[in-house]
Amino acid sequence: MPTTFDFAVYAVIAKTLGYDSIHFATTGMASWKYPPEIGWRRWANICIPLCKLAGLSFTVGPKIEGDVLAYHSGAVEKVYKTKGHIEKLKPLQEHPKKGYVTITMRESFRNAWRNSNREEWAEVAEYLMRRGEEVMVLEECENQPLAVEERLAIYCNAKMNLAVGNGPMVLCWLSEAPYLTFQLPRGKEEKDYQALVQQWQNMKFPIGSQLSFKNDKQEIVWGPDDAELIIQKYESLVGNTADSTDAQAVAGVSN
Repeated sequence: MPTTFDFAVYAVIAKTLGYDSIHFATTGMASWKYPPEIGWRRWANICIPLCKLAGLSFTVGPKIEGDVLAYHSGAVEKVYKTKGHIEKLKPLQEHPKKGYVTITMRESFRNAWRNSNREEWAEVAEYLMRRGEEVMVLEECENQPLAVEERLAIYCNAKMNLAVGNGPMVLCWLSEAPYLTFQLPRGKEEKDYQALVQQWQNMKFPIGSQLSFKNDKQEIVWGPDDAELIIQKYESLVGNTADSTDAQAVAGVSN
C-alpha cells in the first residue's frame, strides 16, 4: 500500500474495529507511486506517527497472517455507519498557541496539477490579515516534512484550517480539527480531472459527499481553491466579522 497520508484512514478504521496493533510487512517497498527510498522515508515520517495518533502500537517484520483493511474515504464512512462511531485521531501534544488560521500549501511532486494555487491563497491570506486573523502558512515539504504529531497539534488548536484537499488535510478530516478543504482543482480540460472524479466514485465517496462524522466546523468543498470561493466559505462557516468592503475587494481580484 502507498505510504501516503491516506494511511490515516487505515489506522482509524483499525482502531474503530478494535485492533490493537498494525503490522508492517517489510518484504519490499512498492515503487509504482515513487522510488523506494521516498517510500521508506514516508513510511517513517507518516505511517509510524499515524499509528501513534490513532492509539495503536505497531510491529515490523516479514509478512504474517492478519486482516488487511481498506484505505479510502468510502471505507471509513462504511465503518462509521456500521459501528455508529469512529475512533478519531487525537493530538499527542499541545500547541502553545490557539485561535489562528492555517493555510496548508500542497506541493506534490507527483500530481502538480492538484497543487495549491499560490496566487489565490496569497489573496486569501491578505483578506484574513485584514480581518485581524493570525495566519500560519504550513508547507507540505517532501524533504523536510513537519512532524505529523506537531502538524496535528497545530491543526487542532486553529480557528480554521484551509487547504486543497487530501495530503496532510486528512489529519483534519479524521480528527476534531476544523477544516475547509477544496477538493476539485481548476482545469476540467485536464485529462486527469475526469480520472479524479471517477476515483472518488470508485471509493464510494462521490462528488458532493461529506463525512457523516464531521462536526459543525468541518466541511469538504467540492470546488477549486479560488480566493472568492474560499472567502465565501470561510465567512459562512466561521462568521463574517470582517469589513464587507475588504472582503469584496479581495474576492473581486479573482473574478
